[in-house]
Amino acid sequence: HRLPLPTYPFERQRYWIDAKSPPTSVKTKSITLDHKQDIADWFYTPSLKRSLLHKSSFYPIKSTQENWLFFVDDLGLAKKVIDALTKQPVNIIIVQQGEYFSKLSEGIYTINPCISEDYNTLLKELRTSGQNPEYIAYFWSVSHIENCQRGNYLEFNSLLFFMQSLSKLKISDRLQILVVSNNIQEVNGNEKLDPEKAAILGLCKVIPQENPNITCRCIDIALTNRRDAEKGQEDCESNIIDQLLDELTSVSSDMVVAYRDRYRWVQTFEPVRLESVANEKTPLRKQGVYLFAGGLESIEVVLAEYLAKTFQAKLIFIEDSTFPEKDDFSQWLESHTQEDEVSCKIQQLLALEKLGAKILVMRADTTNYEQMSQNLASENIRQINGVIYSTGIKRANIFGSIPEIGKIELQKLLESQLCKITALEQVLQNIKLDFCIIFSSLSSILGGFGLGLYSAVNQSIDTFANRHNQNNDFPWYIINWDKLQLNTNQEKTTLEEVSGSNLAITQTEIVELFKRVFSLREGTQIILSKVDINARKNYPFSLDSLANSTSTNQLNLSSQYSRPSLSNSYVAPKNELEKQITEIWQEVLGIAEIGIYDNFYELGGDSLIATQLVSRLRTKFPVDLPLRDILFEAMIPAKQAEIVEQLLLEKIEELSEEEVAVLLL
Repeated sequence: HRLPLPTYPFERQRYWIDAKSPPTSVKTKSITLDHKQDIADWFYTPSLKRSLLHKSSFYPIKSTQENWLFFVDDLGLAKKVIDALTKQPVNIIIVQQGEYFSKLSEGIYTINPCISEDYNTLLKELRTSGQNPEYIAYFWSVSHIENCQRGNYLEFNSLLFFMQSLSKLKISDRLQILVVSNNIQEVNGNEKLDPEKAAILGLCKVIPQENPNITCRCIDIALTNRRDAEKGQEDCESNIIDQLLDELTSVSSDMVVAYRDRYRWVQTFEPVRLESVANEKTPLRKQGVYLFAGGLESIEVVLAEYLAKTFQAKLIFIEDSTFPEKDDFSQWLESHTQEDEVSCKIQQLLALEKLGAKILVMRADTTNYEQMSQNLASENIRQINGVIYSTGIKRANIFGSIPEIGKIELQKLLESQLCKITALEQVLQNIKLDFCIIFSSLSSILGGFGLGLYSAVNQSIDTFANRHNQNNDFPWYIINWDKLQLNTNQEKTTLEEVSGSNLAITQTEIVELFKRVFSLREGTQIILSKVDINARKNYPFSLDSLANSTSTNQLNLSSQYSRPSLSNSYVAPKNELEKQITEIWQEVLGIAEIGIYDNFYELGGDSLIATQLVSRLRTKFPVDLPLRDILFEAMIPAKQAEIVEQLLLEKIEELSEEEVAVLLL
């Protein structure tokens, strides 16, 4: 089997003391991703290329025991695919949107897409009747854009609820999910892009990364196109039906696909070599005025320092109305810790002023266009030369697995981010700029273990900015940054350990990359990666990898490695629960003797093994282990045992006597 990599592949070399092979946890077909030494080769632009489905990729329908679950759209597209599929010997289950859960007839259900409990009821019903789904066709992302209800994020929420229900029921069978959508992918430039709907694409990328038994593919279609008038609507729909049927019944590694007319397109990323640019050949001006619309965030401060030192620029930061006035800075710093977020921003402001920078801090609700416009007018700002905008979302703050994502959390975050960038677009309409740059994350491209919400929000921002570039004469730059190596607190440092810190972009590199983007004639989307982005994207998550690790990692002690020298002494497990957890650690790390206070990262753990560890713990114990706590606060067996024990005690009334007997020996 090929080894699945997490979103941010690590390249750390591991050197073992003796000449034996590496542990089974990392012993598979060798995969390397070369770090590109030349910074000019770190740039990519998103693209779609023509592709064909080969006959060899189609699989035969096995028997009537195959269960196909269809979430059918209101436009009738899914029903036409079902009509075509019924010619095959399969069992089809239909789910329609309704006000409440109901079984209309055999194999036909309605659920309220906004009520998570309905998904639980549906899956329990299917399990009881022996109809666990093997193939999911999700058509609830197909709708006419003018009919979409703004702000309810139905597409994302309904798929999220379904995945959370799967997790609650501990369904570990293989599943194939095909998400059919429209208004998400830009192929010919004429599509009406929907940033709200596009959030589902971020979720789809994370689903198979957190669930190795699931594949999830996205197929974007066009409901109308230029050829409709020539061919007739019926012929066009027939094409779409055939195309979707082909995708449903094929095994393909193409995770993001779009169909336009009769052509199939797959997502790819084209390398763009951008050479170094002299300061005077950028649009950056001496004593220019630059607006940091997202406030004093980490990457903005790095660039603000560069602009202040090199161009003696005037810097404008927009903070919210609660940010203290300059006269109150000293009092704030005295009454708050250095780690306080506002204290950090004040210290950064003071450091910029020491460089001689002219700084203006505006206080405004960045979701409110009128308030932002009034503040700019009241400050008598006659000219803004450039705008740099970042969402300000700290991925460490919203890090969590799919079962941990809350509906309210999602809606608040998505709504606030889309309101902010919408307000910014309105504010900038009548301002003549040299440039506007929107900062996004590589997670919208690659997803990431524990980054479902973060990926979804950044995907929405990308889609919004690309829609702006479709409809405006002055296009924005969109930069999808890889991880950044900045001054961070311990929590963020731990997150970098989980996701592979060796790929992080340094502060010096941030400035150089920023300058090189200006060598492009006009604004566009640019993706940054120190290793080949297509190689990172295309490493598949094998359906069998973690499932098989259960058996392949049952190592003979003679083939495991001795416990390395650590900062703490070895302490043996004191109870059965600690013993079970240390055994899982020993299996995934390939180390024969692990103590309950040994640190995962000191033992040589990395992002791939962390993914396997969490998966194994969740398989072993029937509780919802909080990913954030497990990876950040409990990377020693003793702490993990405490968390598991507490969760088991909370859930013990729900468990059967057999489960209790097995888990609490």
